[in-house]
Amino acid sequence: MYNEITEDFSSYIEYLDSIKHKISQSIYDFASDIGRHNFDKRSLHDSWLKNLKVETNFETRYSDINIVLLGAYHDREFYLNFKEVRQYKISQSLQDIDRDLLAFEIKFEPNAYNENQLVFRALFSGNENEIEIFCNDMEIEENKIN
Repeated sequence: MYNEITEDFSSYIEYLDSIKHKISQSIYDFASDIGRHNFDKRSLHDSWLKNLKVETNFETRYSDINIVLLGAYHDREFYLNFKEVRQYKISQSLQDIDRDLLAFEIKFEPNAYNENQLVFRALFSGNENEIEIFCNDMEIEENKIN
């Protein structure tokens, strides 16, 4: 799942180029920036999960998910906002909640309902700690705190 990012970033860029018309320019720019994947201060690598909020609208059958990640150098926070979430999986135990984010990817794939959606996957250190969110739209903001 994450081999494109950790072993061959150019393959991941080629994939992002192939779905560029399906995602926003800001998401493309963020996901295709190698500085967001390596050991750069702007990277999500080694970030900690600080906050996770799920709000479900039972009329529309969608949820919105908001995640706050504390950057590896504790000098910034990343706000990941997922809109119209149709499917998600969060595998985090409380004892592992501050585990480092190892890798993430953004793709466009069918969800369990066979609807094509944007998917965000993040793998954390520890035993199978993972977040997977299928949504119609997402935004990522960065806020320096020091």
